[in-house]
Amino acid sequence: MGFVDPMLAPKHARLLGFALAAAVLPLFALYVLLMKISTPSQTGGMDPTSAMVCYFAWTIIFGAIIVVCLNFSSQLRREAKGQYQTP
Repeated sequence: MGFVDPMLAPKHARLLGFALAAAVLPLFALYVLLMKISTPSQTGGMDPTSAMVCYFAWTIIFGAIIVVCLNFSSQLRREAKGQYQTP
């Protein structure tokens, strides 16, 4: 059995890197929508304490997901250029 290179083809790595970078925009839009929904208003909404807890929770969750997407996207773009770096 011969050696099989586990790395992606450069064109696939570039495409996946772009897709992961583009996936941040819908995540950010969903984050903004959830912030708008959880904002207290005169006609309804959550109480201020629950809204603050939601702000912190959504920010941490979406921040972590966005950081992971952008990090993995840059790693794929480096791999497409042939710059392999170990973590």
